[in-house]
Amino acid sequence: MNFNKSVFSAPDEHHPSYRRAPILTPLSAAEYLGLDVRTVTRWARKGYLPAHPLGPGKKKSWRFFVSELVAWVEDKTNSGRSE
Repeated sequence: MNFNKSVFSAPDEHHPSYRRAPILTPLSAAEYLGLDVRTVTRWARKGYLPAHPLGPGKKKSWRFFVSELVAWVEDKTNSGRSE
């Protein structure tokens, strides 16, 4: 996967809105990441993508924090590099 890092910027921990990070639906997260919504949901279910399940039972509703997605992308794009 190639992500455009300029689109993803790390959240500023000192900014007042940091604690109220936007929460995304699977469709919004898919659009944000440039992935198919089914891929996002499958990766969330498998624990590959940081996600938060809502509700009981097998069919969960998933929600995603933008800050966690940014950190996930940065980890995935930097994992193959050595300094």
